[in-house]
Amino acid sequence: MPEAHLVFLTPPTWDELVRRLSGRGTEPPEVVARRLEVAQEELAAEGEFDVTLVNTSVQDVVDSLIALTRPS
Repeated sequence: MPEAHLVFLTPPTWDELVRRLSGRGTEPPEVVARRLEVAQEELAAEGEFDVTLVNTSVQDVVDSLIALTRPS
């Protein structure tokens, strides 16, 4: 869809992403390591998107996303 507006959600920093994934304690270390490997590839694709939103908090990023859907 050429009219699509592509939005990239990114963590504030790499260290924060590691902290979030590791800190949950819901997955074994090897799964966290695999997710971080995938995240490196995904973060490298940021330039393919129209807008980047930094996920500092769920509410903030939701508010920003909603604002993008409103007519300007």
